[in-house]
Amino acid sequence: MDRRQNKTQAQIKAVFVTLLAEMPIEKITVSRIADLANINRGTFYRHYKDVYDLHDQVLSDLMTAMTQIFKATYPSESTYHDDFKTLSYLLVTYIEQHKSTVAVLLNHPQAGAQAFRQVKRAFIQKVLLLEKDRPNNIPSLVEIDFIVSGIMGLVTDYVSQQLTLTADELYEEIYRLLQKF
Repeated sequence: MDRRQNKTQAQIKAVFVTLLAEMPIEKITVSRIADLANINRGTFYRHYKDVYDLHDQVLSDLMTAMTQIFKATYPSESTYHDDFKTLSYLLVTYIEQHKSTVAVLLNHPQAGAQAFRQVKRAFIQKVLLLEKDRPNNIPSLVEIDFIVSGIMGLVTDYVSQQLTLTADELYEEIYRLLQKF
């Protein structure tokens, strides 16, 4: 994909996230997105099937980026607690950089619960996959679900500004929780 296509897709996604913050997804039209993104509808359809496909792609981009951070920094046996520090820091940094998108996706009245479940499920699966090779002290599914749900809850409250923490304080809290894992 060339630079112009990347720029167009980024513009479409930015407009979509702005609109999603203002209204239900059912009320968002391709015409409105195209108008605000200063493109024609054909350009939109060249990249996405419809508004729901765009929503799925925005969520997928977010999950892919966070999963890549997760896979790259998940602790090995020898650096178990140290790597949680790196993992926590990089995830919080990414969330801070994409705070408005994360907030809209996780807090949206209609689509937020689904997005929350998808992100949670992806992280639980990654932990189970990475922990299966560690013979001693394999955490149970209940423990993993509890920790991931707690962290997701913190992130959701943070991006919706219900939690009055700085990004550094959020990072420290997540790291502290993960050390108990």
